[in-house]
Amino acid sequence: MNLESLHNRPLPALPWAEGEKIPWNDPGFSQRMLREHLAQEHDAASRRAKIIKKHIRWIHNFVLAGKTSRVLDLGCGPGLYCAELAALGHDCHGIDFSPASIEYAVKNAPANCSYTLGDLRTTDFPPGFDLVQFIFGEFNVFKPAHAREILQKARAALTPNGKILLELQTFDAVEQMGNVPSSWYSSSGGLFSESPHLCLMEAFWDEEQSAATERYIIIDNNGQVTRYASTTLAYTEEAIAALLQECGFTRVEFHPALTGENPESPEDFLVVIARR
Repeated sequence: MNLESLHNRPLPALPWAEGEKIPWNDPGFSQRMLREHLAQEHDAASRRAKIIKKHIRWIHNFVLAGKTSRVLDLGCGPGLYCAELAALGHDCHGIDFSPASIEYAVKNAPANCSYTLGDLRTTDFPPGFDLVQFIFGEFNVFKPAHAREILQKARAALTPNGKILLELQTFDAVEQMGNVPSSWYSSSGGLFSESPHLCLMEAFWDEEQSAATERYIIIDNNGQVTRYASTTLAYTEEAIAALLQECGFTRVEFHPALTGENPESPEDFLVVIARR
């Protein structure tokens, strides 16, 4: 891609028209993202350890009622939640399509943890789980058809009366994401490249589809231009409840956070629990 094609890029960017996700499964991306997952200075890729422990306490005590359970963690990253749940006696299995994250998770897995490297859209989910969890807003990045298929597979993976735990980005948070002004930064090396590069960012909100599309244009040290895009779908409480019910789930309930308590400052996430 050259600068002329950059100038002639489509405006606005349409939801999912330029790819469904940034290719986090690419080996280079994957390794750089793993560094972000493990960082304790921010919560950009994964939460910091002290926050994860608070979430695990609520999942263990409230969602699982303190009972030893089998847990399927979708989009598990490097297994940070699985490892903490396993330490409390739960049997955990994680699925993620980032090779570096899964390699790290497997290397550090206790005996009651296992992992699968795979795309949630195409990977079969093993059966017999008491809880399927899908957290940190990752559910929002899937196209509606794929989101439905993931929910259907999650339900099939649950035992009778098993639960699904979703943590979604709120509608307002996604809408705000799509209305962020264009910006840029320069870096000597980071998530998009190990080499010096310039990152141009622009965002678009599609009112009809309730979706935010973020576009990242990377100009490297040699003038090579690469474009990436990621779309995030916004759900109202009514929409996600209806979707869960259409996929066969019952007793849909909402919670303010993965601690079960109202946060001190407003969060950009909504927690949903439903039963098979």
